[in-house]
Amino acid sequence: MNRHYQLLIVLIALTISLSTYFISDEIRAVIFRGTQIDSVGHIISFFLLTWLLNSIAKLPLINCVITISLYAALTEFGQYYLGFRNGEVSDFFADLVGIALFATLKWAVLLYRQNKLT
Repeated sequence: MNRHYQLLIVLIALTISLSTYFISDEIRAVIFRGTQIDSVGHIISFFLLTWLLNSIAKLPLINCVITISLYAALTEFGQYYLGFRNGEVSDFFADLVGIALFATLKWAVLLYRQNKLT
């Protein structure tokens, strides 16, 4: 049953990602007006990274959130000192949004399962 939820999460993420290619240019301009595509990439990648560590490495959710948040901060801090990259606070916040999205979705699934069993 756990694999069904993980597959559902992946399918929802893919559907949302692919649907942006098929919407009109006017709607796409409104959605991405203040958002850089780089930020969307950060959100998706850290969502998937949290999912992988939680499901494959079997780390507890709170440990995943703390560890990956520290990793996000350290990578942006490290990029600040590289000559060919730049660390941005907005990228760090996008990373945190991806982590929070997974944690919220996982928490909601756990609550749904718990309510369904009772």
